[in-house]
Amino acid sequence: MITYAFLGIITLVVSGIYASFCYVGFDPKQLYEEYLNRKQEGAESTQPTYFGGLMSGLSNLVIIFIVVMASITLIKMNMVRGMPKLGEFTDIVVASLISVFLVVGLTMAAVRMLPIMGRAFENTIGYFVIDKFGGLEENAQALFTNNTGSDIKYGVIATKMFDSGFFEFLEKMTNADTSPIKGIYLKKDVLEFDGKLKTASEDENPVYQFFKQVALKHSISEATWISLATVVSLFSGFIMIQYSGIRKKL
Repeated sequence: MITYAFLGIITLVVSGIYASFCYVGFDPKQLYEEYLNRKQEGAESTQPTYFGGLMSGLSNLVIIFIVVMASITLIKMNMVRGMPKLGEFTDIVVASLISVFLVVGLTMAAVRMLPIMGRAFENTIGYFVIDKFGGLEENAQALFTNNTGSDIKYGVIATKMFDSGFFEFLEKMTNADTSPIKGIYLKKDVLEFDGKLKTASEDENPVYQFFKQVALKHSISEATWISLATVVSLFSGFIMIQYSGIRKKL
């Protein structure tokens, strides 16, 4: 019963993290316009982290702490078949505080200090999601073409692109000669009369739609890190409450 309860809680918590980081708090339009403005000003692209949106990183950490504490309390209730005593509940709070702020907090700090770490799952889990559920291939077909007109799976190009440097990469693909991917370049439909990208942040613009998918795979990658850290935090907190008098041992 405890195993099923633990697995059920992990599923709900991880699903909530992905929903919050990748959909509820994910604002690709604002990010798109920020990158576009930086590009027009000639500024260098930055490496973002997706702990924001609806909440700051610290707020997310506090919310995860509350969720972990509530989850461990539910597991404890399942074990003792009733409400935990005051001392047991205090142990749960202390265990949750230690595990969340050490495991999840350090993971968030590592992703912020090492942006490349935040991209670790971008072209695996992130690409899988946008390819299977995000309409990636359909949008890529609206963007790219090739000299022979042959049928190519253009969606895989998303693995070569990142939210930072997005516009610079596409600008190299305006023709076959400058394209970093041999023989593949942008359709004329996505270019202005002067040969520049159509950069309007509208749903009808394939360039904007492709950016949303590229940025989403980055967000999914960071959400994966936070999810893994939260699972470890749940497990370590659960292990700590198995020892009575945790406050005394500290």
